[in-house]
Amino acid sequence: MRLTLQALAQEMNAQMEGDADTPVTGVSSIEFAQEGDVVFAESPRYLRLAERCPAAAVIVWRDAPPIDKPVLRVESPRQAFLKAMELFAPEPRHPEGIDLNAVISPEADIGEDVAIGAGCVIEAGARIGRGSVLYPLCYIGRDAQIGEQCVLYPNVTLMHDVRLGNRVIVHSGSVIGADGFGYVTVDGVHRKVPHIGTVEVGDDVEIGANVCIDRAKTGVTRIGSGTKIDNLVHIGHNVQIGENCLLVAQVGIAGSSRLGRYVVLAGQVGVADHVTIGDGAIVAAQSGVAGNLQGGQRYFGSPAREHSRQLRLMAYTSRLPELFERVKELERRLGLTTEEKDE
Repeated sequence: MRLTLQALAQEMNAQMEGDADTPVTGVSSIEFAQEGDVVFAESPRYLRLAERCPAAAVIVWRDAPPIDKPVLRVESPRQAFLKAMELFAPEPRHPEGIDLNAVISPEADIGEDVAIGAGCVIEAGARIGRGSVLYPLCYIGRDAQIGEQCVLYPNVTLMHDVRLGNRVIVHSGSVIGADGFGYVTVDGVHRKVPHIGTVEVGDDVEIGANVCIDRAKTGVTRIGSGTKIDNLVHIGHNVQIGENCLLVAQVGIAGSSRLGRYVVLAGQVGVADHVTIGDGAIVAAQSGVAGNLQGGQRYFGSPAREHSRQLRLMAYTSRLPELFERVKELERRLGLTTEEKDE
């Protein structure tokens, strides 16, 4: 695709400075920019780097200082760059039609314009909505439901009775609706607890590769609409996740915990069972959430604490060796030994 700088400015509702006929042929980060690319900068540091890179133009904030390169001034450079990426991104080419090597129960309900790849298995009672795409080797269990315009990449497993909303994307290797981890020890033997509930995934959810979402013991494990889940996340039985949450790689959420709306869990956050995290809470990477967290605040650490409090505790902890030496010196001056002080 090729646009002039003026045409790109019109698409992004940007204020243009520079040659209107400058050709723009792609988008890139500053690090990998080539001639013809457009990049973005949202701070003075990156603006200087962008000026020196080979890119044809730079998307900048409204009152950014002038540079020796064509610019597009916008309210939010990051959002404008996303728009540019959408303009230049190639249209995805999904498979079409139903492959002869797919195994589809005559009791399954397949909607219009559905694509099903080789080796897929669709069990009795399953329903697949209009325009959805199943790449090869997907398994759709008995009475599972897939909404319209969904995309399931290769080797996705939806167990029985699981329900996906519309426009859901599930990446390769993910398993939705496996049994939760529940056992009762009787006479020294771990007896499995049946999990007879299900999983419901809302509209516009994206689930990364190798994600596991367990079915409820009873009732529903629920993923709210608009939530985005990164690779290698585990969500336990009966977990309730609100709308528009972000779960980054290797997050683990134990059973029956509840996340409000717009919660962010950064990489490798662990959440204990039966915990509630309020709307808009942000938990930093590798934190451990052992108790309820109020919404609208930032947390980190293990156990996770409010951000500023945790910073103070870390500062105090880093001074402990110095304070210990000072106490020893005071004891020496006072003629006390540790044993005498303890007595």
